[in-house]
Amino acid sequence: MQLVDYLNGMWYMICLPSLLCGLAISVEDIRSRRIPRTWIATGCTAQIIVNLIYALSINTLYLALQAILFAVLSAVLQCALALVKPGSLGFGDVTATLLMGLAVGMFGLFAVVFWWLAIGVVGLLWLVLCFDPQKHTAYAGKTPFAPALVAAGAIGIAIGVL
Repeated sequence: MQLVDYLNGMWYMICLPSLLCGLAISVEDIRSRRIPRTWIATGCTAQIIVNLIYALSINTLYLALQAILFAVLSAVLQCALALVKPGSLGFGDVTATLLMGLAVGMFGLFAVVFWWLAIGVVGLLWLVLCFDPQKHTAYAGKTPFAPALVAAGAIGIAIGVL
C-alpha cells in the first residue's frame, strides 16, 4: 500500500518520533544496558499522535489502526521469543519493538515482514561485530539489542516505501 504523498516526498517525517526515540534508547542501551520506560512511553505516544494526524489527513483511519495492531503483534511475538530463552532478551527490547512497530506498521504487512527479516540479519551481524565498550564492568558480555532493532526498523521503513 502506497502512502499518499501529502508530505511532498518527505514520507520519513511520519516516522520521526519512533526513529528519534529509537536512536536515544539505542545510545542508552549501549551506555548502560537499560531502556528507560519513560522514553518508550513518550515515543509511543508521539508516534500514535503522528499516525492519527496523518491517517486523518488522508481520510484513512485504518492506517493508524494497522500500525497499532502490527506493533502489538510484533511486541507479543518478541515477548514470546524472550520467554522461550529467559535472559536472552529483556523487557526493554520488547518495548523497543513496540516503539519501532508503530512506525513500521504504517507501511503495511510487507514492511513488517521485511523488518522482521532485517531484525534477524542485523541482529546476527550486531552480535558478531559488536564491540563491548563496557568490557570491564558488570555489563561485560551482554550485547545491547536496541540498536539492531532500530536499524532494522529504519531498513524496514525504507523498503516499505519502495
